[in-house]
Amino acid sequence: MLRRLNLQESLACLRKGGVIAFPTDTSFGLGCRAYDAQAVSRIVSAKGRPSGKPLPILLPSIDYLRVRSIETPLICLAEAFWPGPLTLVVPAFPGLPAQVTAGTNMVGVRISPHPLARALVEALGEPLIATSANRSGEPAARSIEAAENMTLIDVDGVLWEEGAPAPQGSDALSAGSTVVGLSNGDLQIHRQGPISEADLRRVWDANR
Repeated sequence: MLRRLNLQESLACLRKGGVIAFPTDTSFGLGCRAYDAQAVSRIVSAKGRPSGKPLPILLPSIDYLRVRSIETPLICLAEAFWPGPLTLVVPAFPGLPAQVTAGTNMVGVRISPHPLARALVEALGEPLIATSANRSGEPAARSIEAAENMTLIDVDGVLWEEGAPAPQGSDALSAGSTVVGLSNGDLQIHRQGPISEADLRRVWDANR
């Protein structure tokens, strides 16, 4: 059984190269520091994740997207819909391990509205891997009891605080969000989700 960690214990674990489970708006996720190649490898191994699949990332703020030399016009969508169920596919930040981008040189990023997920990544101050807490192909944990009893190997603990909202949504963290990128200077909807293409295009057109 995974031991419960408070926020400070979770941060200390991540900073030492640890891997933890934590709640998001959609399901429990597995997280580590996105720039920590060894920890990223631990997550890939724990999930039995097939090679060639990028890992989604939570950001501490919209400003992080701005200051990392990511000159993307998609920033207007982040300003309109974050925190929320919108994943933006943007050029990968310099220094991210290859397993994060799966060789695509792109990365999916968002800000979760779940209070514990937001508090964790804001306090960390850097990108956090946020992939669903499950073996690949199996349902993800959606309750603290299910997260505590996960059979995933090499996970150091689970972030939880009494009174925190339970995750709501689909089995995969990214499946609960609209995923959008750019193609030839225009929006490319990679997957439909809670935020409609019409709503995205209304903001997009207003900022062009």
